[in-house]
Amino acid sequence: YNPDGTLNITTTAPQNLNTTTGSWLTTGNAGTVIPTNFIGTTDNVDWVIRTNNLERLRVLKTGFVGINVVAPTAFVEVNAAANVRAFYAHNNNVGGYLGYDVSFNIGTPPQAISGAGIYAANPTAGYTSMYAQSTGAATVAAAIQYSTVWIANYAYTNSNTAGVNPPASYAELNIRSAGITGIQSAVFGTTLRGALGANAGTATGGLFFGGSAANDEDANGVMGLANGKATGANPAGGYTGTALNVTGGGYFQSNANWAYVSLSSTVARKIVGTGTVNEIISSPTHGRITLTCPESPEYWYTDYGNAVLVNGKAHVELDPILKDVSMIDADNPIKVICQPGFENCKGIAVINKTSSGFDIVELNGGTGNGPVDYQVVVKPKTNYGEGRFAQAPGPVCVKPDQEPASAKAANQLIGKTIYHWPSDWDAYHYDPEQFTPIGQMITAGPHMGEIKLGNGQYGQGLPATKPSK
Repeated sequence: YNPDGTLNITTTAPQNLNTTTGSWLTTGNAGTVIPTNFIGTTDNVDWVIRTNNLERLRVLKTGFVGINVVAPTAFVEVNAAANVRAFYAHNNNVGGYLGYDVSFNIGTPPQAISGAGIYAANPTAGYTSMYAQSTGAATVAAAIQYSTVWIANYAYTNSNTAGVNPPASYAELNIRSAGITGIQSAVFGTTLRGALGANAGTATGGLFFGGSAANDEDANGVMGLANGKATGANPAGGYTGTALNVTGGGYFQSNANWAYVSLSSTVARKIVGTGTVNEIISSPTHGRITLTCPESPEYWYTDYGNAVLVNGKAHVELDPILKDVSMIDADNPIKVICQPGFENCKGIAVINKTSSGFDIVELNGGTGNGPVDYQVVVKPKTNYGEGRFAQAPGPVCVKPDQEPASAKAANQLIGKTIYHWPSDWDAYHYDPEQFTPIGQMITAGPHMGEIKLGNGQYGQGLPATKPSK
């Protein structure tokens, strides 16, 4: 720069500046001085840079900057040729392109992508390709994806590491306030489709598929795991139905019908809900028919068998497995229903009922010989003590301590002891953590609900970086 603010430029191909158009000319003398009126006395002209007689950069008098754009409509606008990356920014560890007009492949088998508006890569460990954040007074989601042609959000993960198998997508909701009400969900899905009067499809809030291409693995379409550490009051102390935490592996509701799966509260239930338990049989002769399970105010085990009367008498021993899993005592005797299978029987009675078996005798001193069918009904040990017509949980929107008084059953299990079988891992003496791969949730034991990050290493959620082996 000269003392007067002008700039001396010396090039191998001497150039000067046309101050009227703001463009570079190809004539001039070495050391030509840029006129001071272009440097600082006026900005009412565009500034244009050309090479090989082609315009490369233009700064409008409005301040907009265009690269290969004559009339930029944004503060900075870049127009790259086809199959040329428009903008590239990086440091030594991470970088990416804005306007990636180059084909590339993802996945196995590979899927061809023609290009991307933003292409980011982090080949160095510990770096993140893209990060979006809303903080402070922000009232909009950190990242929004929108599409009118195909999937708005597509997550694809290739993992060939035997020790660590991450999910393709992970969401974690952290709530640290006791005053937050309602459903708190890490993932929320809703579908609003279809036209009035049309039933061409099925609107589904979430669709999951689990399987193996070679059909050589166990598969689950959906897996639900609830941390059962908070399962309510101690069963030995009873509860009143207003201080109970309901923990279910799954909850499903359709209109006014709801059902819990793998419910854990004061009693344990595999399925409980409104409506009936049914089986569908597709019969070519009778159509698609529905069969319904019988319901009972109490929980019972039933067994069926055959005996043979010899001279009017028969003894039946209970199956030892049935005896071990049942509560049979003076307060809970076995119940037996019999039907003779031969004519001229004078009738039969069941006597000498014990925890091991019972006798069948023909009435009035009969000495008949023939078959007898019987049904045995016993009280299970599972949930023993809950009584008749026990309190049931309401829909998930109603917390137990908020239940209307009219929803309370007469049997609130107050002061009763509920029998619980030992857990599978306690009964057979194994540690579920040993069977949990790194990067997955531990399903039982002292670290239930935590993520296994390594042998003896745990986390409350799945970390952003790959866990160690």
